[in-house]
Amino acid sequence: MISTEKVLLEMLATQLGKYPASTAIILGEGDPSPAVPWEKFNSVRILDTRRQPVVIPRLEPSDLLVVNLILEKMGCDFFVNVIDRVKPQFVCCSFYMENSSGITEEILAGRLLQKSYNLFSRNEISLSNGKTLIHLDFMVSSHVFGTREPSRFSYKVASRELMSLSVYNVGFQKCEANYQWGPGVRDHYVIHYVVSGCGRIETLDKEFSLKEGDCFICYPGTQIMYRADARDPWEYEWIGFAGADASVILNSTDFTRDAPFVRSVANGRKVRDKIREIYDARGRGFSNSIRMTGLLHELLACFVDESSSRKTHNSAAREYVRMAVDYMMENYSYPISIEDVASYVGISRSQMFRCFESVLGISPKEYLTDYRIKQACTMLESTSLNITAIANSLGFESSLYFSRAFHKALSMSPSEYRKNSVDQESGK
Repeated sequence: MISTEKVLLEMLATQLGKYPASTAIILGEGDPSPAVPWEKFNSVRILDTRRQPVVIPRLEPSDLLVVNLILEKMGCDFFVNVIDRVKPQFVCCSFYMENSSGITEEILAGRLLQKSYNLFSRNEISLSNGKTLIHLDFMVSSHVFGTREPSRFSYKVASRELMSLSVYNVGFQKCEANYQWGPGVRDHYVIHYVVSGCGRIETLDKEFSLKEGDCFICYPGTQIMYRADARDPWEYEWIGFAGADASVILNSTDFTRDAPFVRSVANGRKVRDKIREIYDARGRGFSNSIRMTGLLHELLACFVDESSSRKTHNSAAREYVRMAVDYMMENYSYPISIEDVASYVGISRSQMFRCFESVLGISPKEYLTDYRIKQACTMLESTSLNITAIANSLGFESSLYFSRAFHKALSMSPSEYRKNSVDQESGK
């Protein structure tokens, strides 16, 4: 579940971190302080509109103006007047797609274009409360980043459906010089295809330079940093995903954690087209998730087809893992053991352990527990079943064992998780 507050703080941290601004004005509701890199700015002015009127006196000129979810209160005329007075180089604003003031990105972009501001970045995010958040970034028409104007379009899936493979996010971005993500860690896989330009990645104490036609991948749980070149910054398209089949499929490609890239992808045009098709298939409906997942399978098949080694030496282990995963997904609601899984596959428990470690990097028990916990999260969010009923429905030995496993995985109890989900849904 994606909370509005978390989304806004993450976006604010990105905005304040990447724009070459020395002063900033932040208008919104609540306290954005945790997202502010105070040492970067000469001056940061935070105006909480819940504590003072929206009519804001004596605003001073600023390099960056951020307006979060108060456009509906302000109205376009007031907002444009604020920009006229502040005259920032960069303007970042967020609003709900459906709002009582009738504000749309077309209207807003048109009004700001009259003031010599160009739209260069757009995000559309589906939130857990059913609303769609639109986020727009504008830049004054002077070419502050040189000849290449940055742009970014992305879509983030709000509810990660429990499939064997699911799209988490998708988008494309033309980066400004030295644009950097990380160092950081993802909780899912993200494949980037470099459309033009060049840059570099750093992971596991290694550095790699990449250029147009190359692909690189972020592995979940593995720290990575990637940065656009200063003279020829890259433009890339990306797809984020996860699921039971993800590791098995990627193990059949040329991507590895030690060398997480493929140079000069032979069918690069097809890879790019598939990412765009996935982006075009975006939406909040379950049918959209199915279409996106189907296209993701086709995209990953491109990398399997072009794998130089096809990794035939490990084909038996991958097949055993695939059979084991299928069995777990069909029988996780029963109190099955790893011995039961190994018996179904037709190998010993120790051999099953070695196969999972070599293919997925975790043990069979860890995989089964993780899958059950994910199912538990869905049941806690979407049903009123008590903890004992959920534990029994997921094949746990007891509600106590379930609660311990849940707390170990998420650092909170099932009851706390349910309460947090309810609070997020209600917008608290």
